Amino acid sequence: MILEKTMIENAKILVCGDFIIDHYVQGVVERISPEAPVPVLRKITDTFRLGGAANVAINCRSLGAQTFLLSVSGPSLENYCLDELMERGGLSTDDLLLDPSVKPTVKTRFMADGHHILRVDDEETAEFSQKLRELLVKKFKELIREVDVVVFSDYAKGFFQSSTLQQFLKIAKQHNKRVLVDPKGIHYAKYRGCFCIKPNKKEAYKAANCDQGVSIDLVAEILLDIVDAEYLLVTRSSEGMTLYDSKGMKSHQPAIMQEVVDVVGAGDTALALMAVGIATRMDMEDAVKLANLGSSIVVSRRGCSSVTLTDLKNRLSESAEEFDTHSTPMV
Repeated sequence: MILEKTMIENAKILVCGDFIIDHYVQGVVERISPEAPVPVLRKITDTFRLGGAANVAINCRSLGAQTFLLSVSGPSLENYCLDELMERGGLSTDDLLLDPSVKPTVKTRFMADGHHILRVDDEETAEFSQKLRELLVKKFKELIREVDVVVFSDYAKGFFQSSTLQQFLKIAKQHNKRVLVDPKGIHYAKYRGCFCIKPNKKEAYKAANCDQGVSIDLVAEILLDIVDAEYLLVTRSSEGMTLYDSKGMKSHQPAIMQEVVDVVGAGDTALALMAVGIATRMDMEDAVKLANLGSSIVVSRRGCSSVTLTDLKNRLSESAEEFDTHSTPMV
């Protein structure tokens, strides 16, 4: 696996999907409430970060790839400024569509001594107007001409309504662009025709309507038939990542031994690194290796974070051995 700065800087990636604000409330717990058997959190700081599709875009941008974010948000709330958050993430607001009728999705995580004690989601599934959806399709048509890879980051918050998703996939196919999907829900037929779909193990079993006693290889076969994708990547937490292709081959990357501090954002990082790998013409096995490597870095840190090219090179140099990829027939 070769990581060249110039190759990554020339890569162009379009990230589409749901826009989410991550809110972190940091504090300390020193007592239990006299009103109920719950901890009392004394707030010290609170911070706002970009989540959802924006976090995927930030991960692509932090590696140096030219990144475009197509998404929809409501206006800034009192406690944060969208322009500042986007600028901090190295992203342009040119393709972030603002609609005052859309309520911003905010995930608030309450933290004490580095541990999550509660998450509160303030959200509602957005219903975009026909005019807004037409504008999204127009933007997509303009942007797709400029990029190497398209990423769909689906958090089921309303961005990927069926008609819009189908138009996006049709346009991508017309322009011969590879689409990488992080799916949501159990109805994967809506992503049919994408290049690669990346569910985690739990999501994969649900979408295939299989119980845990069924072989993961059979689950993959079912999903590939439903989606008609060239590749399926199943992220399996401590079991690593397994890549399946439409020709019946699979390759596996074992999890990198690493103390897990926080898994928030690990899926976004894996998705972004896969996109960067594909955009730089890596073969799929190396792209998965890159995603696996980046995820191992992110889970060793507190909160939602991104990785840089320096992080990856340092992690590679620290590795005592190369992680082998073995290709075998699917059962």
